Amino acid sequence: MDEAETLDVGSETPLLRAVVGYRIFATVWLCVLGALILAGRGGDPDQPQVVVVTMAVVAAFTAFAVIISARRETLLRSPWFIVLDVAVAIFSMVAADWAGTVVFAGGYPIAAIFGTIYSRGTWPGMAVAGALSVSALLRFPAVTGLTAADISLVIVYPFVAAAAAWAFSVIRSSDRARRRAEEALIAERTERARAEERTAMAARIHDSVLQTLALIQRQATDAGKVTNVARRQERELRSWLYGSGEPAERGFREALQEACAEVEDVTGVKADLVVVGNRDWDEAVEAIVLAGREAMVNAAKHAFVTEVSVYGEAEANRMAIYVRDRGKGFVPGNVIAGRRGIVESIVSRMELHGGSATIQSKPGAGTEVRLEWEDSGT
Repeated sequence: MDEAETLDVGSETPLLRAVVGYRIFATVWLCVLGALILAGRGGDPDQPQVVVVTMAVVAAFTAFAVIISARRETLLRSPWFIVLDVAVAIFSMVAADWAGTVVFAGGYPIAAIFGTIYSRGTWPGMAVAGALSVSALLRFPAVTGLTAADISLVIVYPFVAAAAAWAFSVIRSSDRARRRAEEALIAERTERARAEERTAMAARIHDSVLQTLALIQRQATDAGKVTNVARRQERELRSWLYGSGEPAERGFREALQEACAEVEDVTGVKADLVVVGNRDWDEAVEAIVLAGREAMVNAAKHAFVTEVSVYGEAEANRMAIYVRDRGKGFVPGNVIAGRRGIVESIVSRMELHGGSATIQSKPGAGTEVRLEWEDSGT
C-alpha cells in the first residue's frame, strides 16, 4: 500500500464517519428490501430463510463495525477485518440467487469498497472492487448470457471504487493542506510569544537590574544608600521571579504610588503624583505602570532635576500616565537604538499591550512622556 495514501491518526474522523454512515444506510436499505420481499411485495423467494439469514448477518456485522469504529478504530485497518468485510459483502450479493429472487441485492457490497479504500488505500480498494465484479459475474448462468443490466452490475463496482478513490484523495489533500497551515500558524504564534516574552524580560531586566547598577555606580560613595538600593532590588527580583503575581487588592492607583515611592527612594528625586480614578490589577495596568516608572527613572537620571511631575488617571476602559520634568530635555529623534529605556521599556512595552507612548522634548525645555491605553473591545 502506498504510504502517501493513508491518513494520519487523528485526521480521519470525517472519513470514518462517512464510511460508517454509508454502511449503516446500506444495511438499513438491504433490510427494507428483505422485509418487502418477506411481505410478498418484492417477489416470491424460493428460500425466504436465506433472506432472513442475510439480513441478520449483515446487520450483526454492521453493528460490530460501528462498535469497533467507536472504541478502537485502528481495527478497521487490519487485514482480517477487510477479508471479513469482503466476505460478508459477497455473501449479501449472492444471497439473492440462493433465495431465488433478483430484487434482494441492495448497495451493501459498496460498503466493503469504501471501507477498504478508507483503511488500506486506492489499489486494495480496486482489488476488492474486482473481486466483487467477478463474484457478480459468476452469479449469472452461462447458458442465458449477460444482459445490459447484468453487465452494468458487473462493471459498477470498479467505477464506484475509482470515484471513491478520487474523492478520498481530494479529502486527504485538503486535510494535509489544512494541517500544514495549522502547524505553520501554531509555529508562528509560538515564535511570536517567545519574542514577546524575550522583549518583556529584556525590558524588565533593564528596568530593574541595569537601572539599579547605573544608580549604584553614581552613588558608590554612599554605602548606606547603595545597600538600600541593592536590598530593594533583591526583593523586587525575588517577587518577580518567584512570586505568584500582584495581590488582588492592588490596582492602578496603588501600583503607581508604589512606583513613585521606589523612584524617590532609589534616585532621591521627588515624584509629585496626582492620581484620578482606579482600576483592578491586570497585565495592562502592569505594563503602563512599569513604563511610567521607567519614564520617571529616565528623568531622574538624565534631566538633572530634583522633581518630576506625574499624573495618572484610570477608568474602566482606559488609562493614562503623564510624566513631566523641567530638565535639560533632548531631541527624541536623536536617541540612539541602544537606549533601551525608551525603545523597549516604554514604547515597545506599551505597543505590546495595545497602548501607545508619545515623547515630547526639546533641549532646555524639559520632557513630557504620555502613556495611553484604551480597551480596544469598547
